[in-house]
Amino acid sequence: MRGEYKGIVFAEGYSKPFADFKKEFASTHVFKDIPSDEREAELKKAHKIATNGNISTTTGKGKEVETEKPGDKPL
Repeated sequence: MRGEYKGIVFAEGYSKPFADFKKEFASTHVFKDIPSDEREAELKKAHKIATNGNISTTTGKGKEVETEKPGDKPL
């Protein structure tokens, strides 16, 4: 399900962290028209709608490591 906030339609499955969302959308006309003391709260509301509560906490690429299971022979 896509989220919508004041005419902005967010991509289905949007899951960027708030900091990235803010960089991407804070400069749009929708948020520029909001007084600065209210803007952060509105950005947070829009982010919640955009992510539908599903927020990625990954900030970078993961590192792949090999794990050893009990009973595995050493390499």
